[in-house]
Parts: sequence; C-alpha cells; structure tokens
Amino acid sequence: MDKEIINALVRIIILLPLICGLAYLTIKFGYGRTKMPFIQASRRMRILERLSLGPKSGLTLAQVGKKYILLAHQEGSIILVKEMDELPEEIEIITTEWKFSQLFNKQKP
Repeated sequence: MDKEIINALVRIIILLPLICGLAYLTIKFGYGRTKMPFIQASRRMRILERLSLGPKSGLTLAQVGKKYILLAHQEGSIILVKEMDELPEEIEIITTEWKFSQLFNKQKP
C-alpha cells in the first residue's frame, strides 16, 4: 500500500474516537445539561412548574419576587393568565394501578 493511504488510515483510527469522545463529553456535561446556566442563578425570578398542553403550548407557574404568576404560552405569544400573592394549593394526583389482565378482561363482551 501507499504510505499516504496508511498515514490517512492511522489518522482516522486515532482522531475518530477522540472526536466522538469529545462530542459525548460535550453533550453529557456541557450543552446537554443546561443551555444557559447563568439564567438559572437568578435570585428574583424562578420557574416553579411547567405543564405542556401540546407540542407548542403550555402553562408556566413562576415566582417573581414575592408574587406568583401563571403564564400561558404558545408559539409566538405569552399571555399573563393570573397574578397571585400566595402559591396555589397543590392538586392531589390520584393514580390507579392497572394490570394488563384487567384491561384485557374489560374488552370481553
């Protein structure tokens, strides 16, 4: 084989795993963690909860100072739904465990 081809193959064998490793580390510890970590360090505002209502819309409960605001957002717009002095009460989520056999038995006539 030609020396140039062997030299190119050696470069690929060495550099490809190095580039893949750096990409993995960047995703795991860099960009993948938070897009802008300095925004999360705010002392006056914070997002308390988010609820998705669809692929491009949702509700966000945020704390701004001592007030709480509920925002509705969709592609291209943000609407203030309600401003509150106190945090609303939590809603109790009731979960029911279903077994596959129970679902199958309900289907029978």
